[in-house]
Amino acid sequence: MTNGINRIYGIAQLTFTEAVRQKFFYVVLLMGVGMLLGAGFFQQFDFGTEELKFIIDFGFGIIFLLGSIMAITASAQLFFNELENRTVHTLLAKPVRHYEFIVGKFIGIQLLMLAFVAVMCALLAILLVFRESSLLALTGEASGNLVRYGDVALFGLTQWARFGVLCGITLFIGSFARSYLLTLMLAFMVMLIGQLQYLAHDGYAAGSSFLIRWLFEVVILIFPNLQLFNVGDQLGVLSAVGISWITLAQLLAYASAYCGAYLVLAWWNFRNREL
Repeated sequence: MTNGINRIYGIAQLTFTEAVRQKFFYVVLLMGVGMLLGAGFFQQFDFGTEELKFIIDFGFGIIFLLGSIMAITASAQLFFNELENRTVHTLLAKPVRHYEFIVGKFIGIQLLMLAFVAVMCALLAILLVFRESSLLALTGEASGNLVRYGDVALFGLTQWARFGVLCGITLFIGSFARSYLLTLMLAFMVMLIGQLQYLAHDGYAAGSSFLIRWLFEVVILIFPNLQLFNVGDQLGVLSAVGISWITLAQLLAYASAYCGAYLVLAWWNFRNREL
């Protein structure tokens, strides 16, 4: 058991090290930093406290969009790098079991996503601190609190869980797909289905026949409802409703269940794959 954990840790460490050396990681990170800093342009307009809500929503949107792209692209790239460079043969001959390889890859990529989320949330919080202090100075208030900064961390945590689901989906697809490009296309397609499935369910499933409703239930079971993680509108400023700890725990449990299911499927396919 201890040897297995050590092997998983080693693969995770190698994956994370390889990931942070990729130019793509820094390109996406710099894009996010540049877009966040660009939000300061709107201080030229007199939005008052609404400007803070705009910056929060803008920052949350950047984390959501760029993080999704990074989670899928990095997962596919780091998985297929092992196959194309044939280093997977060396790893599996150590011996490293197939599930250790899959879990190690997943943990390494999630460490990468954790670093991305931490940097972006920290930068967003710093930007909000400076802008909030400027607004308080303009209104003549010596001190105050217009932003719930803990909500920035809560949003980052929910998105990190969401990125974990996307990582699991991509590894599952990569375990049977024969090309990096096909894996990317299918993973983004699944993400789109997961993001929009609630619209189809609300629009068609309720008043349809039993067969149609059953098919919708199957789709809902297979594809995670990623819309559940879009909690940005409920967070940030004092007027936002916020999310309860129970809701947060449910989201994390939901993400963990789908991550586990997709990783088991990825292990099963990868174990039976001809390398």
